Amino acid sequence: MTDDHNPEEVVPSESAEVTTPENDASVMVWSSSSGESKLLHAMQIDETGIAWLLNISKPKILEELIGRINENPDQATSIISAESKGKFLPREQLARVSYTEGLSQLLIIDTDGKKHKVTDGEEGEQRQIFEAVRQHLGGDAGEEEADAWSVMQGPLLGLVITAAAGGFMVFLATEADPNKEFTGRRRGMKQLLNWLGYTIGPTWMGVIAGTIFLGIFAYMIMQLVKRPVREFLAFKTV
Repeated sequence: MTDDHNPEEVVPSESAEVTTPENDASVMVWSSSSGESKLLHAMQIDETGIAWLLNISKPKILEELIGRINENPDQATSIISAESKGKFLPREQLARVSYTEGLSQLLIIDTDGKKHKVTDGEEGEQRQIFEAVRQHLGGDAGEEEADAWSVMQGPLLGLVITAAAGGFMVFLATEADPNKEFTGRRRGMKQLLNWLGYTIGPTWMGVIAGTIFLGIFAYMIMQLVKRPVREFLAFKTV
């Protein structure tokens, strides 16, 4: 089996939840997009704590993992945490779990203050995980406004990418020459960028990049003014 194995062949659906016969645990399996590729994730939640294996790039690893869990559902926690990148956080080391729907952010914070980010999938897995934590581990529920940095992280990254890409495209448009000949690898891509730059021109290329930049900036300001609500579950340390 190769690394480009289709995730749908590993898991019946993009998101699946399996419960043990005693219905005392939840096993979540889901996928998320990362550029042109997909990453796979698995998480086990029961009254003892949370075990997870995130950002699996090789579907074969998840396929074998799910096979072992299906054979021994009562040992799902140890099976997941035994993987090289697997983790297990016992309930007594769990300090807080927070979920901000408007920002697609799910954080698991341990008693040492370390934050573990859980990537969302295509079917609202972050919400499902948060509710599974509430069901199996309890915690004192509450709500608060998201902090400014959490709100700004995504838009700031978008601004940096837009500025860099916009500057690059303006440069290409400035250097574009309809009579220029291209050779070597990616000849077609070079020709396309040259034609695009010459057709649009540096001025309009700058206008397009600036419009996108201002749109992202306006969205960030709007989010800062009207902060998304963060739900959380707080756990008392013993």
